Amino acid sequence: MSVRAWIYLSTLLLLTAVGCVAVPPSTPAPPSANAALQAILMDCWGVSQLKELDGTRLDHTRAFECARPRLLAMTRTYADAAEPHRLLAWGYYFALQDEDAARAEYERAAEIYRAQGHSTEEAEMLVQLASIAFKYDRARGCAILQNAAQIDASNSRAAQLLRNFGCLATPTPPAPPGTTNG
Repeated sequence: MSVRAWIYLSTLLLLTAVGCVAVPPSTPAPPSANAALQAILMDCWGVSQLKELDGTRLDHTRAFECARPRLLAMTRTYADAAEPHRLLAWGYYFALQDEDAARAEYERAAEIYRAQGHSTEEAEMLVQLASIAFKYDRARGCAILQNAAQIDASNSRAAQLLRNFGCLATPTPPAPPGTTNG
């Protein structure tokens, strides 16, 4: 090592030791969860909002393969972000037809929203879960929808589905013997 390089290195080490020179971090800080999600939406789907995704469009369902590795990485980097789970659930359901994986991701998103006090979003995740549950268990679907409606009374989808699936109907008690209903 030359004398000049040695002097430079020694000076740099000395200045660093006394705090005069800031040492840059070894890795840059990750972007915010919203910025990361926006980048995925634009890069993979060419949209800027989750609500623009359409599970009936083949190009949207195929684009899930572009997004999935990045969304999975987001779930590790941003443990308290519900949106990556919400988007993974969408992809598992519409692109891969994997209802179990979709259910697990919707449940995780609902848990995160609940912990953050975001009742509107939590209720929407419950509506999604109910939609899956209705295929196999009407009573469970109704119970999930009722929970969603209690969490967010303004959720019109929950109210509409409760009516559409007959979850609000109460059975008429049988008439006592010797009387007629009506």
